[in-house]
This record gives sequence, structure tokens and C-alpha cells, in this order.
Amino acid sequence: MTILLKPLPYKRQLSRFKTSLCLSLILTLGLSTTFAASNDLPKLGETAGSTLSVAEEQMIGDQIMSQIRHSQFLMQDPLVTDYIQQLGHKLVAANPDALGRLFQFFVIQEDSINAFALPGGYIGIHSGLVTASKSESELASVLGHEVAHVTQRHLARRLEQQDKISIPTILGVIASVIVATQDPEAGMAGVAATQAAANQSIITHTRDNEKEADRIGITMLSSAGFDVRAAADFFETMQQVSRYTLKPPEILLTHPLSRNRIAAARERAELYPHIDHKNSVDYHLVKARIKSIELANNNDSFRVLQRKHQAQQLNSIEERYLYAELLKKNGKTQEAIEVLQSLYNIYPDNHLLLFSLAETHRANNSGAAVLPELQKQLEKTPGSTKLILATAQVYLDNKQAEDAEKLLLRYADVNRYNPNYLYLLAETQAQAGHTPEMHETTGQYLLLLGDLRTAKKHFELALNGTSEDPYAQTRIQARLDDVNFRIREFLAENSRRSRFSLN
Repeated sequence: MTILLKPLPYKRQLSRFKTSLCLSLILTLGLSTTFAASNDLPKLGETAGSTLSVAEEQMIGDQIMSQIRHSQFLMQDPLVTDYIQQLGHKLVAANPDALGRLFQFFVIQEDSINAFALPGGYIGIHSGLVTASKSESELASVLGHEVAHVTQRHLARRLEQQDKISIPTILGVIASVIVATQDPEAGMAGVAATQAAANQSIITHTRDNEKEADRIGITMLSSAGFDVRAAADFFETMQQVSRYTLKPPEILLTHPLSRNRIAAARERAELYPHIDHKNSVDYHLVKARIKSIELANNNDSFRVLQRKHQAQQLNSIEERYLYAELLKKNGKTQEAIEVLQSLYNIYPDNHLLLFSLAETHRANNSGAAVLPELQKQLEKTPGSTKLILATAQVYLDNKQAEDAEKLLLRYADVNRYNPNYLYLLAETQAQAGHTPEMHETTGQYLLLLGDLRTAKKHFELALNGTSEDPYAQTRIQARLDDVNFRIREFLAENSRRSRFSLN
């Protein structure tokens, strides 16, 4: 049986300019898609001046996120994704206004410096911002700022004040942004035509929102145990970068910065106890892992690290891990294993290093060698997504599909929004010969990617199959009903858009 899964994209397919412009537009105007998705659209010519409910924000965020998941610039690396999720949720836990809302954090593989919040608690950050940060507290300050945009409902409040933006303008931007994620050349013309008229009417309100997000973000930093001075430090870094470039960092285009704002952040930080937050090991490893992706084809950088390694001058954990990752990418897996093992000996129990070690052993066809350590660590922390994925992959390599499936199913519910997890689960079910279950999981995976029609086909195949699960038929029918509803809503929305364009 062939799995109709689509390979997870790891390489950026869009240029920096197109990607950044696309995401900036989603941030500044894409939030207005509520009107494109709601059942009661304002009539043509009416302004977007009605209050959005939290449920409406969530619905629009889900739609935009499914487009992003289906695009080519979402970073799917499980270690990077897991780290940014954990860091983000540490901040969410420190904000009482954030509790009760579902937040999801993701990384865009793009070397520019930017971050943005979408409706429904989706928060994106460019990989370039991670590598540009000088401390974990600086990175946390950006995530906390974006969380504040969501908790204070700035997306809805900004929309209420956009009384100069008509529905046709909003719909034009939304359509262009979505097209640009799939076909950048076709989408850019539409974006350019609709962007200028809308930007000026939102900038003043954006500055007000920025002040409030700064204030709440700094409070969040303190409550979560980070250095509150990091917010102003990052502002200073951005301002210095903008002095030496013709084009300012992308984040400054959507998050206006001034000397007064920096001074206000410094003054507010003085109201809180100074916390000398120590960067986590994972922070350094994730920065290095992102750099290894960017430098995968840079032979000069690899040779520099190789010479430093030979001279025993690779002192920082970032450099040593980066060198190991580049060794692996250059096919020197045994050498990479030696470097990673030496790091793991220094930082025993570090799951990120253990995942990388297992990943490299698998590339070296020696995955069985690391299986005992994976099982030992899983006993200590059975819910670790990194360890579950690594162990399941080694099981599969060893033709132990049943063991892999059993392990993955145990934590499938808490990972139902994790494409990497669902992808691997479908693969294990296929190898285990559990075809109906494989079709159901594939349908869930494709649903996350926004491929409604193919997801429907898989749910139908699952429904017509024979499963040992007594509740399978009821559960799959509910999934099929949901996807049919979404398809009807999508078709109805397209019909409404067509009527607007004709008028």
C-alpha cells in the first residue's frame, strides 16, 4: 500500500524578499481574513469595523496556519520546533491572560530578523532572529512581546480601528498572500496593488499596541525567570543593525522602534529584580543547528571548523555541535558520532544531543548502538517528544514497526498538531500492516497541511477498512464529517469572493 504522504519540506523555496514580504503582510493585514471566512460578511463598501470574537480569531488563525504548513518555508526540524515551543509555553505559563488559550510557536526558515503573531495564538519567528539573538532572554523577550499581542487582542482591536480599509481591499490582500505562499511570482503583483492603501491607516495604532506589548512582555519575562533587561538590549541590537544597512531588519517594518521606546523599556526593567538568567544548553544547540542548515553547502565554513577541530580550538558548545552537524551533512558520520558522543558525555541526559546522536547513528547504519540509551532516558522522561521520535525511528530501522507504533500511539493525542509526529506514525502503521489506521493518520497529517480533498480520501479509505479498534468507525466518521464541513465552507467562501470581485 502506498502512503500518499507529502515529504516534509526542509529547504526554503522562496527568496528572502518574497518570504518576508508575505509574512509581514499576513501580520499587518492578513488578520483581517475573518471577513473572508465568516458566514456574515459585511456588504461591499462597508468598513471592517466590527468586533471579532475569540472563536472567530481562532478560526482565521487556523486557516492561515494551514496555508503556512502547506507552504515551503515552514521549518519542520523537530529539535528547533520543540525548543521554540517549550520556550514559548514557558512564557505563556507566566501570563495569566494567556492561560486557557491554545498557543503554537513555529519557525520560518529565513535568515532575516522578524517575528509575528497571527490570530488564534499562532506565533512565528524567523530563524535569522534566533541566530541574531545574543542570549536566551533576548529571544524570550521577542516571543513574550508577540504573546502579549495575542492576549491583548491587538489583532481584533487594530481591525476595529481600520475604518479606512474596505472589505475589497482586505480580501485583495488575503488572496494575494495566500497565492504568494504557493506561487510567489503570481502573488506579488496583487500584494503590491493592495498594500499601499492600507498601511498608513494602521501605523499609529500599531505604535500604541507596541507600547502595551512591551509593558506586558517585560512583566512576562520577569515572571518566567528571564533577564528583563534583554528586551531593551534586543532593541539596541536592532537599531545598530539598521544603521549599517540600506534596508532595516524586517521586524522594524512591522514593529516601529524609537529612542523613546528603548528608554521606556530600560526604565520599566528597573522596576523588576535583575535576574542573571543563564542560557540553556539547548539554546546554544538550537542556534548551532539552525546555522548548520544555512551552512550545509558552505565548504569554506566547514573547512574553517575542521582546522579549528584539528588544532583543538573548538571551545564553545555551539561550534562543536555545528561542526558535528556539518560532518554529518558531508557524509562523515563516524567522525560526527565521536564529536557528539564527547558532547553527550559532558551533558548527560540532554535530550537534544541524544536525538542528534541517534540521528547520526541512523545515518551511519548503527542505530541499534544508541537504542539502550534512548530506552533508558525514555524511562526517566516518558513524554519527551524528541526521545519518542528518535526511538521510534530506530525501531523502524530495526524492522520493529509494532514497537514503534505502540510507542507513538501512547502519546499521539498530545502530539496531534505535530506534523513530524503524525508523518512518522503513518509510516510505522504502514510498515506494521495496519492500513486503515495508516489512512486515518495520513488524513490527520494532510488536514494539518490544509490539503482537505486528499485528507477526505484517506478518511474514506480508513472508514471502509477493518480495524481492531471498536471506536474507529465512530471516530473516523466524525473526522470525515468535519473535513466535509470545511470543504463546504471553503467552496462557499470562494463563491462569496467571486461575487465581491464581480461587483
